[in-house]
Amino acid sequence: MSPEILDYLKSSRCLIILDDVENIFQFSNFAGHYLTEYKDYSKFFQQIATSSHQSCVILISWEKPADIETLENENQHTKTLHLQGLGEDAKAIFQEKDLKDDEKWEELITLYQGHPGWLNIITLAIKELFNGQVYQCLIDEDEVFLGDIEALLENHLEHLSELEYHVINWLARQNEPIDILQKPANLELSNARFIKVLQSLNRRCLVEKVLIEEKVKFKVNSLFRIYLNN
Repeated sequence: MSPEILDYLKSSRCLIILDDVENIFQFSNFAGHYLTEYKDYSKFFQQIATSSHQSCVILISWEKPADIETLENENQHTKTLHLQGLGEDAKAIFQEKDLKDDEKWEELITLYQGHPGWLNIITLAIKELFNGQVYQCLIDEDEVFLGDIEALLENHLEHLSELEYHVINWLARQNEPIDILQKPANLELSNARFIKVLQSLNRRCLVEKVLIEEKVKFKVNSLFRIYLNN
């Protein structure tokens, strides 16, 4: 980062938003490793986090930079916020698009996790294919219609290393969340390596931690689980 930018952040209150930050990371490697041409972003993030200024930088990403975790531990001003779904507010999307069967809207929000992008895609598909009738989209309990969401999920999975891809496919087939040391039997993988893989998948927001009887376990994000099993 040039000194001029840092001086500007110190002298003025700025808000910088960087979206789709996952695009500056390597494919086929563990999460958060920068592409060669974008390695300077690591220095940029560190300088922003450790310098005294009155501005704010927001990174929006599916994938968490590894050095951000270190900065969080060292600097109280660096925070990670896991965005939640829209909840009830998602109904505004359905109202705007004149979807029918409002008694089914809650089910739609739950299924697609209140994700505004996914809900917009599915809403347009319901308008196109079912004339706005939500119940027709939800009629089969054993299958979930993903439509154009599939391409977004596939694009995210393309970032995975070979080990991550094997583990997430195995994890998606489990009926219950798994213990952190419950590694797949068909992979010659040390416990330490398996934990590293889970950490990377967690940093990609592909697996979720759940607390069961005071034990931390892991499961695949529900929509990715549906996609992988289909």
